[in-house]
Amino acid sequence: MLLKIFGLMDLCAAVVLILVKWGIGISFGWIFAIYLLIKSLVFLYDFASVIDLLTAGVFLLAVSGHYFSFTWIFSLWLLQKALFSLA
Repeated sequence: MLLKIFGLMDLCAAVVLILVKWGIGISFGWIFAIYLLIKSLVFLYDFASVIDLLTAGVFLLAVSGHYFSFTWIFSLWLLQKALFSLA
């Protein structure tokens, strides 16, 4: 059950990360960036959590107004993690 909740949260985070590009959902972006940061620090010794830590950093930069072209890669990372968790 917890895996499905994390999958749903990752899916929402991926959608918000994509929408932040156009200035939509900035307040939700802060929430999901902090969520990813906390989740990655709790499970830090897992490889996926290290990538989540990088994603949280990129997410924080995107919400702050620094949206890079490689941010899409981190959105895809969150989407694939969410789809595997929800399957």
